Amino acid sequence: MKFLLVFALLGAALGQEWNLIWEDEFDSLDEEKWEHEVTAWGGGNGEFQVYTPDPENSYVRDGLLFIKPSLLPENINPATGEPFGEDFLTNGHLDLEELYGNCTDADPETNCIRHGSEANIPPTMSARLRTYQRFAFGQGRAELRAKMPRGDWLWPAMWMLPEDWAYGDWPMSGEIDIVETMGNEDLKFTDSGEDTGIQKMGSTTHWGPSFDQNRYYLTLTDRLNYTHDFANYFHDYVIEWDENSIRWYLDDEFILSVPDPPVNEQEEFSFYDLGAPWSEGTANPWEGASPMAPFDQDFHFLLNVAVGGIGGYIPDDVINRGDNELYGKPWNNTQTQVTYTCLPRLPNVLCLLGWDARDRWLWTWEGEDAAMQVDYIRVYERA
Repeated sequence: MKFLLVFALLGAALGQEWNLIWEDEFDSLDEEKWEHEVTAWGGGNGEFQVYTPDPENSYVRDGLLFIKPSLLPENINPATGEPFGEDFLTNGHLDLEELYGNCTDADPETNCIRHGSEANIPPTMSARLRTYQRFAFGQGRAELRAKMPRGDWLWPAMWMLPEDWAYGDWPMSGEIDIVETMGNEDLKFTDSGEDTGIQKMGSTTHWGPSFDQNRYYLTLTDRLNYTHDFANYFHDYVIEWDENSIRWYLDDEFILSVPDPPVNEQEEFSFYDLGAPWSEGTANPWEGASPMAPFDQDFHFLLNVAVGGIGGYIPDDVINRGDNELYGKPWNNTQTQVTYTCLPRLPNVLCLLGWDARDRWLWTWEGEDAAMQVDYIRVYERA
């Protein structure tokens, strides 16, 4: 009955253009639709969380999916049935496969085993869910309704990765970011005073012939909303995708086309030409493919809430309003050795996230307001 009602409403709204092919209304956390990633990798950005299936960090209630970060010392250690405790960060041994029965990382020895003696156990926990090997699509319409988390240094994302990596490693096979935000309630660029916290959302694609030649900035857009920001209100995020372009809509407003103009409105188009010039000797990974390559393959969904990171998404030149004070970011993106706790035996290593000063930012993680809350995801194909 629910399906028929949704279909009827959509048909009325869109003139019978679309047929529903996949959906999740989050009446339960369906393992046939979603896989929990289990890793301490940091997503390639040096992020500060461990991803596990701990029900403290991902659960469903009242038709909503919650992805909520927490402090690792406060989560339950499956081996003991007691909280990990703060001492675990400096003296513990984190073996995710041993603790959770699974490790989804391609490099488990590095990214699923961490040692407190090396100060590389992340101090926070969260969840990252994906539809990999469960559902993927290459053209159609995806509708996602969600409320982003509020809390300092949280980095939520609803995005997509290629199912088969047909053109090679990231970013050669592409990435589609439906929406990303930052959780700080009052975060501004130091020089301009422009808001870059919960009032701002961004969408883009990542693509390029090598890791160091990612041309995402050529296909990027963002929006500001001061009356209904992205953490205190639900919003509708939509992509429509065909052989000519991917188009983004925010609350029914068109905000981005990749490419722009679409392929069929250009005399000749390729992402290789769009991104040029490249470094000398750079081969075209999409040679002989369609003009939309790498975005002519099937992609799957990912939903996650990251914490921090040194990859550059959270900029250095910002001022954050804390508890009756202004302060800068507690770490910087020039740090290359990702360690989390301040140990006397590692005197020359900076401590990320200001762990020893967490009273400055932790108070902003207020219960489920610090969670990404997803109402539904629906995917359609052309009728």
